[in-house]
Amino acid sequence: MGIEGFLAINMAADFTLLASVSRIMGLFSWKGVMMADTACAVLTAVAAVRPSLSPFVALASPAVASLIVTHRAAPRLWSVFTLTLFGQALLCGGIARLLPLPPMFAVPICLASGALLTLLVGAGRPLASRDWLVSLCLSVDGRSARFPALIDTGNRLREPRSGLPVLVAEARLVRDILPETGYRILAFGGLGGEGRMACFRPDVLWIGNGRRRHRGPEVWVAVSPTPLPGLCQALAPPEFASYY
Repeated sequence: MGIEGFLAINMAADFTLLASVSRIMGLFSWKGVMMADTACAVLTAVAAVRPSLSPFVALASPAVASLIVTHRAAPRLWSVFTLTLFGQALLCGGIARLLPLPPMFAVPICLASGALLTLLVGAGRPLASRDWLVSLCLSVDGRSARFPALIDTGNRLREPRSGLPVLVAEARLVRDILPETGYRILAFGGLGGEGRMACFRPDVLWIGNGRRRHRGPEVWVAVSPTPLPGLCQALAPPEFASYY
């Protein structure tokens, strides 16, 4: 097999794995997957030209692909994504060693093994974390911030004075739009503990789901100084479900 065919097979396999894993993590985008796939193809070509660099490429490819796909996500997602790709690479590589079959047989087996591992990883995540994500755009004084949020039916927080629902977001998501004044303090409590968060009211909120975008209801945004539990960086109130 020529190097062109070798690279084409690798790109197809990498694209399948990147697309499936990013979809499970709620990070899928055509641009991100294509960029990561291209980066892996370049590294594979380097390894094909200089076999001595193969061990380096085997370690660098999952890390580079993860960095590209998760560059806008929570830092902890980077490690999850990388470990998943490493597991798939090791599984596929191990099968290739144990079963030195022709490419026409080895490729489908490796792809099926990677897909199986991806499904196993996805089975361990709550279905809601994938199916109830919405894309938000908040504007304050002409500045805007965009990020995904999980519609949390258990989020019953209300701003005491106005009675409006509260969107909880990690500080890193909204740091560029934080107003200078107008904050209110929101007290919360539950099984996870008690505390206080500063809240502000955005000028405009847009909610996107797929290709559609709607102007959202009036809300207050509570700024969480610590990372939220799980993989989500923002928790939307249940009122957002009507825009889903």
